[in-house]
Amino acid sequence: MANFDVNKWYKYQYLKEAGEEIQGSVGKAIVDAIPEDHGAKELARDIAYILKVYYGSQNFGPFMDELRTGLGINESLNEEKSYDTYTVKITTSDPKEGGPDEDFTEKVKVDSSLTGDDIKASIKDTIYDMGYRRLYKLNYEKA
Repeated sequence: MANFDVNKWYKYQYLKEAGEEIQGSVGKAIVDAIPEDHGAKELARDIAYILKVYYGSQNFGPFMDELRTGLGINESLNEEKSYDTYTVKITTSDPKEGGPDEDFTEKVKVDSSLTGDDIKASIKDTIYDMGYRRLYKLNYEKA
């Protein structure tokens, strides 16, 4: 039981409950290697680097086609997207006490095709990528 990794277990449990499975040992090794605090943009940058350095530009098209298919995205890369701007009020948590620490306000652009929880998830990912790691409270409204 000393080698049990609860974070790995949660990752696999989440995928199982979502009806998704990791394909093959490479996929499992990738999931195991991703740190828990790794943001979506950081992961995308890492994958882009691997694709450029180890696979070459001739594989970009097939990779993107497979990625869009796997994500269920049927839009072209050439389609122009529209974005909505949100004002986000952030309260960070005090690292010593765990309660509220400092307040910040940021403007965040979100794909206008998103709705409900997807908007919130996009805002949280963007705020995380901006460097806010210890969130106590997050409020947002369309600007």
